[in-house]
Amino acid sequence: MRSYRISLAAALAAVVLTACGTAEADKQTKEAAAAADTAQADKTALQSSGEKTIELSPEAVRNQAIQVATVSRRRVSERKVFPASVEEAATRSGTVSMPVGSRVQQINVDIGDSVRRGQVLAVLTSSELGGAKADLLSAKASLLASQARLIAAKRQSDRETYLAGRGISSQREQQEAQAQLASAQSEFAGAQSAIEAAKARLLAFGLTEEEINRLQRGNDITPRLSARSSVNGQVILRKARVGQVVQPGEALFTISDLSEVWVVLKVFQSELGRLHVGDSVRFTVRGLGNTEVQGRVVRIGEALDPQTRAADVRVVIPNRDRKLKPGMLVQAEVDLGGSSREVLAVPDKALYDVGGKQVVFLRESTTRFMPREVQLGTRVGEYVEVTGGLKPGDAVVVEGGFVLKSEMLKS
Repeated sequence: MRSYRISLAAALAAVVLTACGTAEADKQTKEAAAAADTAQADKTALQSSGEKTIELSPEAVRNQAIQVATVSRRRVSERKVFPASVEEAATRSGTVSMPVGSRVQQINVDIGDSVRRGQVLAVLTSSELGGAKADLLSAKASLLASQARLIAAKRQSDRETYLAGRGISSQREQQEAQAQLASAQSEFAGAQSAIEAAKARLLAFGLTEEEINRLQRGNDITPRLSARSSVNGQVILRKARVGQVVQPGEALFTISDLSEVWVVLKVFQSELGRLHVGDSVRFTVRGLGNTEVQGRVVRIGEALDPQTRAADVRVVIPNRDRKLKPGMLVQAEVDLGGSSREVLAVPDKALYDVGGKQVVFLRESTTRFMPREVQLGTRVGEYVEVTGGLKPGDAVVVEGGFVLKSEMLKS
C-alpha cells in the first residue's frame, strides 16, 4: 500500500513539472511570435506606405520640434577604429620619493589637490638626515679652525720672509714657515671640500639652499625632511600614510598637469605601417556621454609588445576642463589618409529602422513628409554614406522623426 502511495505521488509531481515546463515554453514561443509579428508589421507598413506622404498639423510640427537637414556630398577617407586609453603626459608628470629611509610624520595634500613646483607635500623624519646635518656642522667647525691656522701660518711665513730679507732670520726658519703655510692651505682646502660634500648630501636629501644656509647659521640638527613636488599639477596618486616607513626611492605621490593628456592607441603590427605622424584621430569617450575630442598622431612606437605584437601610438590632447582622466578607455577612430572620395551622406540621426530596413523622412512641405528607404555605405563620423534612395538637396528629418514613424506604422 505504501509503495502505491509513493508511486502515485511521483506521478503527480511529474505531471506538475511537465505542466510548468510546457507553460514556460508556451510563454517563450508567444514572446518570439510577438517579436516576429512586430517586425513583420513594420515591414508590411514600410511596403504598404510606398511613396505615401504623412500629413501633420502645423501644431504637431511645432510640438514635435521637427527639424530637417539638406543632403549633401562629403569628402571622406578610410577610417579604422583602435582601442586606446588616456595617460598622464610624462613630460608634465613627476613622482615624489625620498632618497633616504625615513618615516612619514605629516601629509599636507590629498588626491585632486593642485600643487606647485617646490611645494611641501609631506614632512618626514630620518636619522640619516640628522647625521648628515651634524656632518655639515662638524665640517663648518673644521673649516673655521683650519681658516684660523691658515691665517696664522700666512702671517708667520710673511714675517720670516721679511726677517730673512734683512739677514735677521735664517733661511731654514723661512723654509719651515713656508712649509707650515702650505700645510695650512691644504688643510683649509680639505675643509672646504668637506663643506661642499655635506651640502651636496643635504641637497640630495631634498633640502633647499636656503634651508642649508639657515642650518649653517644655527645648530638645528632635527631630522625633519620635506617631500616636495617637482612639477606643477594635480595630485593623481597618493601612497603616503602617516607613520609609514619609507624606503629610498619608494613612490609617495604622483603629480601630473592634466591640462594636457596623452591618448595611447594599441596598434597591431599588420596595421602599423598605415599610420603616420600627423594622421587625424577622433576619440569617443563613452563614460562622458559619448564626448568627442580631436587630435593628431605625434609619435609612433619603435618597439612592439612581445605578447600582443602591438605598438603604442601617441596622440596629445588638450584637456583644459580636466574631464579626461588617466586610465579612461576610449575608442579611437583614425583617418588613415591616402585616397579620398566624395560621397552622399546624411546624419545618422536621420535614419530609422523599420522592418529591418533603413528609412528617412523627406520633407515635401512644412507639414507633409514622405518615408523613403535608403541604401547605406560606410560611416563618416556622425554621417552615413547613402548609396541609393536620395539625391543632393533632399531635405530629411533629423529631429522629431519618431512621430512620423508612428504615423507611418498606423497607416
